[in-house]
Order: sequence, then C-alpha cells, then structure tokens
Amino acid sequence: MSVDDAGPDGPLRAPVLHRRGTLGVIATAATVTGPVLHGLRAAAREQGYEVSVFSVTGHGGAAVMAAVAGLRLQGVAGIIVLDARLVAEMAPVPGIPLIPAAPTGQYDGARRATEHLLALGHPTVWHLGGPEDGPIARARERGWRETLERHGAEIPPVVRGDWSARSGYRAGQSLAVEPGVGAVFSANDHMALGLFAAFAEAGMQVPRDAHVVGFDDVPEAAYFAPPLTTVRQDFVAAGRQTLAVLEARIDGVPAPMRGSVEAELVVRESSRCLRGV
Repeated sequence: MSVDDAGPDGPLRAPVLHRRGTLGVIATAATVTGPVLHGLRAAAREQGYEVSVFSVTGHGGAAVMAAVAGLRLQGVAGIIVLDARLVAEMAPVPGIPLIPAAPTGQYDGARRATEHLLALGHPTVWHLGGPEDGPIARARERGWRETLERHGAEIPPVVRGDWSARSGYRAGQSLAVEPGVGAVFSANDHMALGLFAAFAEAGMQVPRDAHVVGFDDVPEAAYFAPPLTTVRQDFVAAGRQTLAVLEARIDGVPAPMRGSVEAELVVRESSRCLRGV
C-alpha cells in the first residue's frame, strides 16, 4: 500500500477495522522489501501479531502523516517506523505509540569488516559505498573511515553505488584500474556481486588478487563465486527488541530503546586466501 495510491477509495477512506493485535509499519521504497521489515514480520508472528505496512515515497511530512492516518483507520495498536529519518516528520499520535525500529550494528559491522581486511596485511581498504544521502550508507562509511583512521591507514576516495549489483559492476570497473586495490569493503552484498563481475572481466581473481567483504549476508552470499565474506545482522532479534519496547508503551510503561543489535562477521572464501597465492 502506498500513500501515492490513496484515491477516493484508497486507505484514507477505508472502514475502521479495529483489529486487535495489529501493528502498523511505515516504510519507504528502500525499506519495504528489506531485511529489517522481514525480521520485524518474523518477530511479530512469534508474538501473534498481524502487521500492516504502509509505504511512503520520499520524506515529506504530508505523506508521512497520511500514512499515520491510514494506519489509524485500520485500528493498529502501535506504529513502527523503519526509516529513522521519517520520525522527524511526524507529530505525536494521540492514543497510539509510535517508535523507530531498533537499530542494528551498521557502524560496528563496518568496523569489523574493515579490521578483518587490515588484519590480512593490507595497508588500506577501499570502500564501495551506498547512496550518500542514506543513513545506513553513512553509518557504514563512517565505521570504515574511522577504523582506518584509528589504524593510521590511508583513506582512499569512496567509490559510490546505489545498492544494486549493476552499480557495483560499474564501481568495480573503476576500481580495477586503480593501482594497489587489494581489499574492498562493499556496503552491501549485491554491489559486491557486481564488483566480482567487473574484477573478473579485468582479469582480477578474488581472493587471489583482492579480498572483498560485503554487508547484509543475503541468502545468495554463500553461493557467490567465490562465496562472500560478509556482515550478518540479526534482524529477528532487532524485531523482538522493537516489539518489546512497543508493547511496553502500548501498556503505558515508559521503555527506552536499548542499544543496537550486534553485528557478526561471517568469513568465507572471498577473504580467506592470502593475496597473490
């Protein structure tokens, strides 16, 4: 459901359902099919909740409040916002708790990925970053950059993509002609897949000529050629944490959001072999 589709018979004129045990989720195009929502749905199923998702385009206040109005008409008990930037566009909703989704370890995961590559003996690590205006991409880039700074390593210029394998392929074409590119931290797994293809076309083999680490541990990552070292986040645990806070607030109990859910580095073949072997 999208607020852009809300016409005379759209969600803002839908009958009030007053379903018990239904939680509202406000998502953007970038989060409506992503792992955060998947983990939240899984956690909600465990607790016997239904989930109603309302997708908005952009971050305009009018679109966001229309989403809130649509979810209120569905009688949701509380609202979870997947993109923290949307929270700034929202006014308090009388009678309905509204919270951001629990954070996952974006910075910490990037730190682990970068430290892993440095530990393999690389003097520095290049970064294939996500969109510059995205909070997730910024957090992962900051984790990479500050880790290099702490280790006194040179900070190469960021090569940027849009999360897609195609953008990773284009970035890989530019990285393949840069001298001394021996380690790359890709801000997500799909861009790493495109990077693999571009490196192969340029005659570079991973991990013989370069080590690569991704982020997200998508289901396909273990079957890339070579299997991809990546950062795994427990999105179901994050969903459980989000639900615990929301349930408390539904009951009128103040409940602050705890710290981010820790990330895990999953080491596979793309970073296992020594460079040059």
